[in-house]
Amino acid sequence: MTTSTYTLEAFVQEARTLVAAGTNSDATVSALADPLERIIARPDCLTDFEGVDTPSPDKGFVIHRSQELTVLAVVWPAGGSAPIHNHNGWAMEGVIAGEELNHNYARVDDGRTPWQATLEAIDPSRVRAGETTFLPDPPADIHSVEIPSGKTVAIHLYGLDLLKQWRYRFDLETGAVTPFRARIRD
Repeated sequence: MTTSTYTLEAFVQEARTLVAAGTNSDATVSALADPLERIIARPDCLTDFEGVDTPSPDKGFVIHRSQELTVLAVVWPAGGSAPIHNHNGWAMEGVIAGEELNHNYARVDDGRTPWQATLEAIDPSRVRAGETTFLPDPPADIHSVEIPSGKTVAIHLYGLDLLKQWRYRFDLETGAVTPFRARIRD
């Protein structure tokens, strides 16, 4: 008996179908957990991607992008990081190789002072190769990323068009909140 390989294309189609079902974000994230685990179980899954002639092993790329779903191949260099930020929606990640350490934060102020926020560190999440995690809807989506050792390769999913979003960076020391838009490095 032969089994077929779960491809990146099949994963994206399944993710699109699950997101289009229109269930609440908790149900959607729960339904996406198994497909994400299945695709990252294949260390070579990104070679399925036909959108680039030769996907670079050193930079990420957009796998799928629509109003309701963004799927990215994310490549972090050893020692890489991202400052404290949000996504404006739920997010999931599945690590193919390496590991990500997410430092998570809760917003503890009342939000009444424009462009200021008070954050409190909460339990971090360490995601190793073959593991997945998620960030719920705002305001519980505030976090930073640290790559504690070698290069990390992951698939990230977002329940919105991440590249159209005005998002926010948070400064723990000053409380400043600064808007920014994501971009994929060339």
